[in-house]
Amino acid sequence: MKIDRREFLKSTAAISAGAALYPGIMSILSGSGCSPGVRRDLDEDQIAAILEKGLSKGGDFSEVYIEEISSTSFDMSEGSFARATVGVSQGIGVRTAEGPKNGYAYINGFDYREAMAAAEASAYISASGEMGEVASPAKKSPAGYITIEVPVSDVAETVKMDLIQSAEQAGRDFSPLVKQVDIEYYDHMKRRKIANSNGLRIENEIPLIWVVINVLAEKNGVRHRGRKRLSAHQGFEFFELIDLEEAARAAANEAVTMLEARPAPSGKMPVVLYPGWGGVLMHEAVGHGLEGDAVFRGASIFAGKIGEKVASDLVTLVDDSSWPNARGTTDFDDEGTPGQRNVLIENGILKGYMHDLISARLLNASPTGNGRRESYRHFPIPRMTNTFLENGNAKREDIIAETASGLFVKALSGGSVDTTTGEFNFEVREAYLIENGKITSPVSGASLIGKGIDVLSNIDAIAGDLELGVGICGKGQWVPVTSGQPTARVATGITVGGTA
Repeated sequence: MKIDRREFLKSTAAISAGAALYPGIMSILSGSGCSPGVRRDLDEDQIAAILEKGLSKGGDFSEVYIEEISSTSFDMSEGSFARATVGVSQGIGVRTAEGPKNGYAYINGFDYREAMAAAEASAYISASGEMGEVASPAKKSPAGYITIEVPVSDVAETVKMDLIQSAEQAGRDFSPLVKQVDIEYYDHMKRRKIANSNGLRIENEIPLIWVVINVLAEKNGVRHRGRKRLSAHQGFEFFELIDLEEAARAAANEAVTMLEARPAPSGKMPVVLYPGWGGVLMHEAVGHGLEGDAVFRGASIFAGKIGEKVASDLVTLVDDSSWPNARGTTDFDDEGTPGQRNVLIENGILKGYMHDLISARLLNASPTGNGRRESYRHFPIPRMTNTFLENGNAKREDIIAETASGLFVKALSGGSVDTTTGEFNFEVREAYLIENGKITSPVSGASLIGKGIDVLSNIDAIAGDLELGVGICGKGQWVPVTSGQPTARVATGITVGGTA
């Protein structure tokens, strides 16, 4: 029976078999309570006192970061719901800054006396400095880049489980070669408030949905695991925009197709990168070198090159934390700076870096809305948000047709980069040969090796099919990001490490 998708997603009725088949899981999800209960917080007088305590031994800036997260997660593996977690996290981080130094302390919960003690601890970083002043509070409003139509808390857990169950079935039904389908589901609502000694007062709520689908296929002893990741800062209406069953079939298609893969060739060759998560190459090999802390430490190959040509004329690289509802989007960053579109490289010319408050001060620049932290347990540092290569004018089919031979990279996996030299090494999860202008055989065991600045300089074709791919970025702290690009060809500058 066909039913309206919006009405289905809004429904809070127990329409799934999950409640009957998995009572243990349902007792966790329904019995633990997904709400943090009575909301507690600090009032303005308490916040002002904490800011003053942070500056009591010197320092030119103090900050209070208040965070509360309520979350739900569960896994489905081998046809069963295997794990369920309902979580509540609450805490306060207090920072005192002097020049490039951060003094940071945090507490779990919202106790005022403990927060004052944290402020006193953070103050010791600037004990020899001159004490700054606490300005009068000025409340700011979020920009509204993140919207919520159907709060995840209004949707029954059985509705969420039904979606996952249907996707798992779609993945298993794709082919008899599919041996296992694993799906992780996670959602949360984050409430945060930021106050600082400059007078800033700002707060908002940030929803997050994150689904990871892994499909394992096997044939004649050969195995491959296909993957699809879906995420957004959005309410449950997110599932009106994406089809979980189709995503599961896409992961299964990768897993089954790659069972026929030949050993990958090796050597320098043209590489065509598929739209979406192929942009992680730009994120890792280029983006991290454009973060302000790497620049002021002298640990970036791009340091001191503002205004210089660092890429092909076709290349415009952007970090945009104002992209509506994307996984890396922030109405304001974790220091309260508004989210914005930052053009990092424009037509091959380096235009700027990504900054938090401290790196902006040290490099005599303006903050760009890139001060991010994993949680209240961490102080903010410059981080990417939604980073992507801008659209070009070519067409994907023409780029392929004009490539006599090379490698078509559809999915990248793990990798590493040295921001000082720009050298990178990436594992390729899904790739195909390009022969006589056509995509032919799948290949396995490939890796991409090179330098980010060489890749930028050797991009000779970019299509107009930009997509964003979702992921997690680790830099001592983990934050949600997107990396994206259109179809793009790197004529030279990448060495393919293969097994052929």
